[in-house]
Amino acid sequence: MASGAPTAPPRLHALDGLRAIAALSVVAYHAWLYTLPRVSSATRATTPDYLWHELRLGLVLFFVLSGFLLYGPWVRSALTGSARPSTRGYAIRRAGRILPAYWLAIVGSVVLLWPHDATPGVRLPEAQNLWLFAVFAQNFSQDTLLTLNPPTWTLAVEATFYLALPVLGVLAVRGRRLGVIAAPVLFLLAGTAYNYALSDQAHLAPTVTKILPAFAPYFALGMLAAVAAHGRTLRRTAMWGLLALGCVLVAGDAWWAADSATRGSHDQSLRIWRDTPAAAGFALVLLAVGAAAHAPRVLSTRVMSWLGERSYGIYLWHVPLLLVLRAEGLLPLFTLGALAVILPLTLLVAAASWRWVERPAQDWSRRVAARGSARRAAAALASAGASAGP
Repeated sequence: MASGAPTAPPRLHALDGLRAIAALSVVAYHAWLYTLPRVSSATRATTPDYLWHELRLGLVLFFVLSGFLLYGPWVRSALTGSARPSTRGYAIRRAGRILPAYWLAIVGSVVLLWPHDATPGVRLPEAQNLWLFAVFAQNFSQDTLLTLNPPTWTLAVEATFYLALPVLGVLAVRGRRLGVIAAPVLFLLAGTAYNYALSDQAHLAPTVTKILPAFAPYFALGMLAAVAAHGRTLRRTAMWGLLALGCVLVAGDAWWAADSATRGSHDQSLRIWRDTPAAAGFALVLLAVGAAAHAPRVLSTRVMSWLGERSYGIYLWHVPLLLVLRAEGLLPLFTLGALAVILPLTLLVAAASWRWVERPAQDWSRRVAARGSARRAAAALASAGASAGP
């Protein structure tokens, strides 16, 4: 099947609303974490501590969202017979989406944090290893994992998923209706098998638990939600039912993790499944929102759409800003106070990132990808014309 540039569906502002929720929950989690006297996620002494800690699940929502959104074009191609997504165009658009803003945030983190190595929460890598951040390889070294700008470990996982997706997409397109389901199911099973293989090992290097195979089930569930949402329109009752069930699964996962921490248990089942129940819940939420005839209005408000568009900048900058404010003695050392200070500053920086870095880079990458698609289409027409000649 010839490659081409598939027609994308209209942008769903409700999905921007979910991005906003994911970003704000992660900011709140880190506002709690980086105001602790000893910065450690294991420090949970009170009920509010457990509640703040479980806002970490926002990063799971980001992973599921990526699977849902990026697999969508492959689903449409497999199920409708439309042109297969161009791998070149996909790579160009992904690069424009993540690289410029990410590189700027890494440079900004070095500038802001390098003078503050003694501050609680600041962990700096060896200078000679900074290049690993530039190529999303920080998760493969003990020296760089969870250092400098700690949340960027998730972007290293995302970048690896971006590389794996075209392979899964080709499998889906070639297999048509069977393949479009088989690809994410196999991905989910492979990730679960990887976590199972590690589950009976008492002392694992963090580098083996912070790479794509460990999180493959989250992406895979988002991909399956994209399959389920294709061509489907949900009535309001079905939408709210799925939303409720999804929220129950997310809350159940949070309770399970918190209860395990309370009992001091890290049993094998927790190591195998990790936050897969929450990922399944988020997948149901995405199915409900993505296939709804009318998504919940609260997700589509201007404020939520604005925050969702700038969620990448929010995610990239909030921890370096938290840490530098703490280093300068400007951060209230309680969660709500820290949020009141960090949110306006983060939103200002994220808005600047969107206006002067992210949006121009995305516009450029779309133009380059479109020119490549046009050239390939013209070459295909010329070839067809030559073949049909006398």
